[in-house]
Amino acid sequence: MIKTILKNSYIQKEITTHSATVIFSHGLGDSGAGWIEVMEEIQSRNNGHIRFICPNAPIQAVTLNGGFKMPSWYDIKSLSSRGDEDPAQVDESKNIIETIIKHEMEEEKIPAERIIIGGFSQGAALSLYTFYSQTETKLGGCIALSGYLPLATKFVANSLNKEQPLLMIHGDCDQVVRHQWGKLSFDHLKSQGINGEFITLKGLGHHSSPEEIDLMTKFISKTLPK
Repeated sequence: MIKTILKNSYIQKEITTHSATVIFSHGLGDSGAGWIEVMEEIQSRNNGHIRFICPNAPIQAVTLNGGFKMPSWYDIKSLSSRGDEDPAQVDESKNIIETIIKHEMEEEKIPAERIIIGGFSQGAALSLYTFYSQTETKLGGCIALSGYLPLATKFVANSLNKEQPLLMIHGDCDQVVRHQWGKLSFDHLKSQGINGEFITLKGLGHHSSPEEIDLMTKFISKTLPK
């Protein structure tokens, strides 16, 4: 399984000494290729010891787009509500991320606390769910850009990663994943005692920006120092 997953991922391999890993998941309809250049930029800022992996989501039907098949971590039924995600599909995609984590730990000998998971939009949602679902693996941290917590009404954060750092960034002009959804997700997690920061970027829509990349870079460099 891991060979297929890694073959279907974009991986930055030009590193000095591999001592840390960032696994970053794309949003609905995108691919790992859409983010690997951003990860290369972050790596170039004195982060040559970090390997960046951008996996591709499975191709599956998305109700929001009339059942059309596209890269998606799980089905999305509408943009007007949250919490109606299919638990089985979310867990299947969580297993993909966990398989990569296991590979980095066992084959690359990277300690779990030297691994950050993160993503954009639906990929951010998957990362939040995966990060706070861990019962045996204490990770280094989590990054969620323009995202939200799926299955939030039933979700209880596991204590294992509550003390590990979370960076959530959301634009206040996001018309796809609204800012209030991201903030509500953060508040829900915060009420359960997680260690996190929620940053609002003025004027930012449903996309990234140089300011956001700067914030990500600082978080990654601090969490995964040489």
